Amino acid sequence: MKNILIIEDSKIINNIINKELLKLDFKVSQAFTLSQAKSMLIKNKYHLIILDLHLPDGEGSELIANIQSLTKTKVIVLTSSQDSSLREELFQYGILDYLIKDKNLLYSISEIVKIINNINHKTKDKILVIDDSKFMCKQIKTILEPRNYEIKSVYTGKSGLIEVSKENYNLIILDMELPDIHGTKVLENIRKNPKLLSTPILVLSGTSTPDIIRTVLKNGANDFLLKPFVSEEFILKVHLLINYIKKEKELEAKNIELKYINNNLEKLVAKGINKNRQKDHIMFTQSRSAQMGEMIAMIAHQWRQPLNIISAVNALINQRIKKNKLDMSTSRNLTSKISENIEYLSSTIDDFMNFFKADKEMIKTDFKKIIDRSFVLVKGSIDSKDIDLKVSEYEVKEFVSFENELIQVVLNILKNSQDALIQNNIQNPKINIEIKGAVLIISDNGGGIPSNIIDKIYDPYFSTKIEKEGTGLGLYMSKIIIDEHCKGNLDMKNIDDGVSFSISLEKKVG
Repeated sequence: MKNILIIEDSKIINNIINKELLKLDFKVSQAFTLSQAKSMLIKNKYHLIILDLHLPDGEGSELIANIQSLTKTKVIVLTSSQDSSLREELFQYGILDYLIKDKNLLYSISEIVKIINNINHKTKDKILVIDDSKFMCKQIKTILEPRNYEIKSVYTGKSGLIEVSKENYNLIILDMELPDIHGTKVLENIRKNPKLLSTPILVLSGTSTPDIIRTVLKNGANDFLLKPFVSEEFILKVHLLINYIKKEKELEAKNIELKYINNNLEKLVAKGINKNRQKDHIMFTQSRSAQMGEMIAMIAHQWRQPLNIISAVNALINQRIKKNKLDMSTSRNLTSKISENIEYLSSTIDDFMNFFKADKEMIKTDFKKIIDRSFVLVKGSIDSKDIDLKVSEYEVKEFVSFENELIQVVLNILKNSQDALIQNNIQNPKINIEIKGAVLIISDNGGGIPSNIIDKIYDPYFSTKIEKEGTGLGLYMSKIIIDEHCKGNLDMKNIDDGVSFSISLEKKVG
């Protein structure tokens, strides 16, 4: 449904409808007279016409008679006319609805939108008509096809039973007086098929007595309508039956799903927990891999000076050998210097290897040990950036936890502080570390975290670093390590000139 034409002489009503439909992204045109509407219909193609019947220069019903196909160009009448015979005649032509605009215009507009949404469905509801009157079948088709229903007609009870056995229908419209089998027998046979127990059936009959209605409903019909029927009543019954069964099926499907969930709740919960663990494991691995790259850069920086010393001593030894001036005392001193620096390199590698060993069990440790081990890996990088790093020990208390995981968190916070200080070009950059029992506080003067993103810092893959240099997993994994693995508490707050992170393991004091 793309193009809509509103034909209404009241500019107020026309403009209100136009405004509401434009909000829903429809392409809307407006006509205020019959002649204007005729001219527009010649030049343009419209999918829907919203039509007032009484126009200043003629009757709107003239247009309906001239429209070749109400299946392609659909019409909704919106009028103040209460003429019931005209109303029925227009439904016979195939209008979608007949709305009284004087009652409640906004409600009428909501009904128009509902009709548009219904006929915009890509899939059509299938209806089977079993009636020996070809005139009746044609009348039903004329009324229902414009409303986005697909109609199939058969003229005997036997052909109706064959049709329902090979095709699925959303509704069966059944006449009682058929030439070969009475409608009640057709009804009984349809309901014998387990697949057709819930298919709605609307019975049409030329006679109506309490006995007939009772028999029909007892044998499986969903509703009964006396011929000749009022078109609008017929349309309403068709719509209600199809939608009622659809909702029943949706409810049944939800009940089956709910029953399955209830019966398998324990397994589903376990599966969900396992899935979350797998996700956290993947993110933990990604976070460790990212830190490994950072650690390699730090170690490369720390190795530079001892490697330079070893290279210089080696050159001096070669020079003295060439000049035959390498005496025993000098040789011992030089080789001793090489050994010292090799030992330092080896120690650094051990620290690096220990850091990336997975913690399998909790051990007794304290924040002084964790800071000392962290410094071996990070202090050289911090010193090279001229960052003033200060440690204050007010009290050191032992606790039981995963030491390597805590080091990972400390390194991540220190690296974030270092990056913020450099990124924000802070003069006199500082990082302060305070040990207060089983609580560690790391703060900096890097400018803090903007208030519009402070709630997102623990989200996975969220990063504040320039050009997305960060993975966005550091603080997410840090929060999981402290709060879930170590059963502690990781908190963050902005301070006067920067940010402060506190790691509390008070619950694990032992």
